[in-house]
Amino acid sequence: MELDVVKEKWAEHDRKLDLSIRLNRQILMAANRRRLRSPVLRFAFFVGLGGLLGLTGCVILGQFIYRHWAEPRFALAAVVLDVWVIATVAAAVRQMAMAMAVDYGQPITAIQKQLESLRLLRIRIIQWALLTGQVVWWIPFLIVALKGFWGADAYQVFGETFLLANLAVGLAMIPLAIWAVRRFAGQLAGYNLNQAADFLATVSDFENE
Repeated sequence: MELDVVKEKWAEHDRKLDLSIRLNRQILMAANRRRLRSPVLRFAFFVGLGGLLGLTGCVILGQFIYRHWAEPRFALAAVVLDVWVIATVAAAVRQMAMAMAVDYGQPITAIQKQLESLRLLRIRIIQWALLTGQVVWWIPFLIVALKGFWGADAYQVFGETFLLANLAVGLAMIPLAIWAVRRFAGQLAGYNLNQAADFLATVSDFENE
């Protein structure tokens, strides 16, 4: 009889211990999920800040286009640059929306899929910006900046030959840019998203133990 009582007490103790372990595990997982939010929210904040700066640039470029509409050599460069900036703003909005839409109440695998989709989108956007920027940054930005800040005419200051040569250099840089974005694709996602992905992988390993 005493042995049966001891066995029963041990079984009850095991049940309580198992319940305590499960509760502690749930508390730990909830804390880990909260920690996961921080880098994703930081990413959304900085992307949103970049989008806000882009909107400011759109306003400035719009004013420049309005003032120089009768001078196509300036207005056209500003339009090209403005289209590029608008596209980057739209990309920033989309990234921020995806980051804010991450549901941390889902299973870990579902969260991983959401973050991986966001990382891939981020990489593609950076790749696009770098490749198209080789054309936009070299000539349109130079023309608009000189005229907007100093009132100088880049066509007269440098000459059309120089501008065309720089455009050719920008186009020639595209293969190098393609190599760079492929070589460093993993780093293009940025510190915060990579940190979130690494932490989530650690959490996933812990849950699977």
